[in-house]
Amino acid sequence: MKITEQHRHLGHFPFPSACAVAVIASAFMVGSAQAQQTDFPDEPIEIGFAAHSIDLGAIFGQLREGFREHLDEAGLEYEFYQAAPDTPSSHAQMVQNLENFASQELDYVLMGPTSLDLNEPGLMAIADSGAKLLMTDYERPEGGVPYDDAVLNWVVYSHDEMGYKTGDWLMHHLRGEGNFEPKIVMLWGPADSEISEARGQGVLRAFEEAEDIDVEIVYEAYADFDRDLAYTQTERALAAYDFDAIVALNSYMSVSASSALIANGLEPGEIIVGGMGGTIAELEGVALGEIGVAPFRDPRSMGRASAEALLQHLTGNEDQIQETVYSDIPVTESVYSIAQFVPLEMFDVNAFLRDYHGQ
Repeated sequence: MKITEQHRHLGHFPFPSACAVAVIASAFMVGSAQAQQTDFPDEPIEIGFAAHSIDLGAIFGQLREGFREHLDEAGLEYEFYQAAPDTPSSHAQMVQNLENFASQELDYVLMGPTSLDLNEPGLMAIADSGAKLLMTDYERPEGGVPYDDAVLNWVVYSHDEMGYKTGDWLMHHLRGEGNFEPKIVMLWGPADSEISEARGQGVLRAFEEAEDIDVEIVYEAYADFDRDLAYTQTERALAAYDFDAIVALNSYMSVSASSALIANGLEPGEIIVGGMGGTIAELEGVALGEIGVAPFRDPRSMGRASAEALLQHLTGNEDQIQETVYSDIPVTESVYSIAQFVPLEMFDVNAFLRDYHGQ
């Protein structure tokens, strides 16, 4: 198989080991056996939540809900503060938010970075303040981080694997349609985003492994994980190229790409949209056939795993904390798969379809 567009090779991000994946079942499903209310402090603890978006419809809004549900079920009293930058690529604003948290002398900070590298000054400020960090969404670098001593655990998933699953699904889908020379558009996140690069390389690896299919990437652009920019870039691609599929490297962009296609008179599925992440809006698009595929990471379970680490630390059971917890990434590409893998409290696909088709 060949890819006619040159692309940057930024290395391979390995899949989690079978052992690591096995760990998640217990970490996400078992409650705080060690954490007892009698071990909690008399005064409420103070928790900060810094993420690149705290919208309830996106990953970190749902992760927050799972996190707080787990703490509430344990009976913990706490004060909760949250902050997010204006856009997912506002790294300087994220650092400022973290520095503000550091000045408040919080006990714990739940963290969803805009960039692990570019957020480092703020993360160091949190560590220097004495607060403990609960890291999510990014895998711990092989060489560690300067604030390792402050980190209780990393609750993550493989972005490379997520990208690979979208690319692999797309190759199988096109093969089933008899299309062995597809033209594809790629919408990347910010140029400095480690997540975008990992996901994109996973997609490209899946393309390369489909040896019977000759992929031509006719257009690719940085859309910065931004709704409006993804919409604009999709319209630019439509004006200049014929293509069979568009791959968007996050949920915001896949939903916007789908909206742009429909607004320009295309029927759902006429150009296949490959997304990733599985936000509520993206899952709605999958249910309606407007988005072909969206590998799903369960943000509520991720939040619960972070909360579990906090409770173990708070009750003197730090040796029970799992350093890295991997989330599974099932592929959602139909109403059936959504109903199978997505928690009902996050998205009731049956209720959505009843409401949609009843309009």
